[in-house]
Amino acid sequence: MDLDARTLAVSGGQRARRGFWLGVLLPAVMALAAVGFGVPAFAAAGSLPAPPCATGAASDAAAFADPPKARIWHSRDLGDWRPPACFGWPPMDLNLVTALSGTFAFDGGGDELLARFGAASDWKGIRYWSASDRRWETFITDSTALEGFEHQQRRPDFTLAELKSGTDFYFLRADNRSSKPVVYRMQVAEAGPDRLVVKIGNVSPITALVFTLFDSGDIQSTYFLEKIGPGRWGYYALTVMHEGAMVIGNQDESYLTRTIAIFRHLAGIPTDQEPPLVP
Repeated sequence: MDLDARTLAVSGGQRARRGFWLGVLLPAVMALAAVGFGVPAFAAAGSLPAPPCATGAASDAAAFADPPKARIWHSRDLGDWRPPACFGWPPMDLNLVTALSGTFAFDGGGDELLARFGAASDWKGIRYWSASDRRWETFITDSTALEGFEHQQRRPDFTLAELKSGTDFYFLRADNRSSKPVVYRMQVAEAGPDRLVVKIGNVSPITALVFTLFDSGDIQSTYFLEKIGPGRWGYYALTVMHEGAMVIGNQDESYLTRTIAIFRHLAGIPTDQEPPLVP
């Protein structure tokens, strides 16, 4: 079985058992390693996700919003919506979709921003506003580049030449909520001086205690960064999730506060800068 097949294949029996336990445990286990803004940033159900590569669609989190906006859609909001082909991932059933759209000041080019994706070690220590604890906390407790999926040896950060080679890259990341570090795969779909498209998805499962919350391939994200004017870049992150998201309930804020942390890190903004953008 090739890597894509391993990433997407999941046992139906395991999902059924997990669904039961997730319904019992998730109120006590914070939602994990995904994405962030706060309640004021997203609106009631209506328009659908509209990444910058899509055409003919309107959204409350359309590219590129200024001031930044974020939005969550649950399965009941999505209907038969599916990400456009330019999202770049194989189709799957969706339980939750998040989008963050914004702009940021930056005088450099695409290479410098791509290097921020490749500098895996710099992600360690990213902070976020804990919506449940009402304080700043460390989000990413460990982060390192890996030699590969099969051989998970730590290695130095990815170089710019490597990132532009067209191959897949793997990195390990641990956060303050999940029980074990998670291996992610990163693909650089576009790497121009004025536009970047980067895809990141989980390869290993995401667990809390002894329970699997997201199987391999259950979280898929695509990041679009585009120069929109002198010293100004647009940012759009679209993430789709499967299975575990349908029992997350009211954990929307927990996902969204992590999104703003990632946005701030890539935009070169202190991740614990006041205000936290949550009520």
